[in-house]
Amino acid sequence: MPNKLSYGQVQRSAMNWPFFAAAELNLFAEQNLAVEANIYTAPPDPVAGLINGSLNLINVIPDVTLMEMVKGAPLALIANTNSRAQYRLVVNAEIRDYKGLEGKKIGVNDGRSAESLILKRLLKKNGLKPEAFELVASGPPLKRCEKLKQGEIAATMVTEPFHFFLEEQGGRVLGSSLEVAPDYPFTVCVVRREERVNEDILRFLKCLKSAWHWLCGPSNRERAVAILSRSTDTPMKQAEATYDLYLKPPEPPSLAPTEEGVTTVLELLAESGRIPRPLPPARKFIDPRYFERLD
Repeated sequence: MPNKLSYGQVQRSAMNWPFFAAAELNLFAEQNLAVEANIYTAPPDPVAGLINGSLNLINVIPDVTLMEMVKGAPLALIANTNSRAQYRLVVNAEIRDYKGLEGKKIGVNDGRSAESLILKRLLKKNGLKPEAFELVASGPPLKRCEKLKQGEIAATMVTEPFHFFLEEQGGRVLGSSLEVAPDYPFTVCVVRREERVNEDILRFLKCLKSAWHWLCGPSNRERAVAILSRSTDTPMKQAEATYDLYLKPPEPPSLAPTEEGVTTVLELLAESGRIPRPLPPARKFIDPRYFERLD
């Protein structure tokens, strides 16, 4: 009988592409794992599931997790599973520059997640004070895209493949996370702290590594794009654009959990007032043993 793992992630986006590929390619089964996927819409929910023991591991944006870890949650970051993504600020076509966002509503997930923190830094860099705009909780990316199309919000910050969809609908890309957070770990694998390495979780991580290597194979492009399109319910054209963004050049990420990436997230949390300064050392939140045993 395969060993069971209960896994959690937020939404269905390209940031979790290696998980979708690993499942489709039966990589988990080859490692004698039966992985139960739990998909959430609110970023704090999988973190809560990991803390209370209903989940064995999560692959999520790092900010909510790190905030709980700063408070003392016994969790550890074991891998940076996607550093290729971007958040892009997409606005209605009539908005020409950042000044055009003054007095406007900008849609975010719930105001607490990564895109909101990066968005605030981007707006500040471009001269907008917090009182100059309104952040509106507008749900997950697909809902935010629809609200932007309907004119209920003037802008939103989304990752792949959603910003490609908005661009095709006439939206204008005003800025990118690369401008203010170039070293950002978009998804991280997090587990509960244990004295010993959990061998099932190590095998899970090996599957994600293998999936990344498979995604980078040029001969696998067509199937990889189809997996993303089907998994995120987005058109092939947008999935192809995401592939080209992530995998040119076609080099798999190392999955190494970096102190630089964690520090970037901690700085964003401190800027927003959600954690106090001075910042704790990033290494406090990383368990390097899993990455050290990847081969």
